[in-house]
Amino acid sequence: MWLDGLDNLDGDEGGAEGGTEQQSEAAKAKASKAIAWIQRTRKDEKKAQRDDDYLHLCLREIISSEKYDILIPYIFPLFDEGVPSHIIIGAFSLVHQHASDIIRDHYIGNMNNGLINPQSIEEKSSHITLTENSSHPQKYSHRTFILPAFSTPVEFDDETIDPAIRKRINEWIEDIFTIVSFDPSVVMTERFLHVLTGKEKKDVVKLLSGVLIFFLLRVNVHISADKASLYTEFILKEVEKKLKELKLEKI
Repeated sequence: MWLDGLDNLDGDEGGAEGGTEQQSEAAKAKASKAIAWIQRTRKDEKKAQRDDDYLHLCLREIISSEKYDILIPYIFPLFDEGVPSHIIIGAFSLVHQHASDIIRDHYIGNMNNGLINPQSIEEKSSHITLTENSSHPQKYSHRTFILPAFSTPVEFDDETIDPAIRKRINEWIEDIFTIVSFDPSVVMTERFLHVLTGKEKKDVVKLLSGVLIFFLLRVNVHISADKASLYTEFILKEVEKKLKELKLEKI
């Protein structure tokens, strides 16, 4: 059936002699669009592979450390739902040093995306250093993870929260914004926007809320699950807004 259609090619296009210049230009435009689509797909595949590789590095350490056992069950549903790997890296950057370091070393650079405060850019630009025994520059200084715990349990209050804790949470949100906006994959960005508007969002909320609760408990601060979810919902609304502001390549 499909091969029989080859007999009609000349008639469909008018033949070499009968074909019009307009038909020729249309064919070239289709071919050009197809090539551009293939090129973009290859770029997206490379970006997705990059994110997968970095997440693999993080998960090897997270799974091998007993202290993260309580968070591991929140990860697996996200794999089944196709949540992009870099989102999970961003989620763990609050409590996992290597995840935060990966973002600082590999996902900061596209500073013209309009998503980061220009003043903070100036501050960061002064922190460019060359790491010891490294052949490439470490672009930005790493986050500080050593926070002293309160001697007695403290109830979380966003108005009276300790400045160091507030700073660390704000850095976490900045890390998430950074990782979703740096050299984004069109396919993965569109996929995550779909997740944010679907039933899968609840599982992303669970992971981020779990990470926030885990972080605060380590410094002896208690936050209810409901309040943690509210903060997470706010973060994801801001992430969705940032993603929609991105100028993605369209074919």
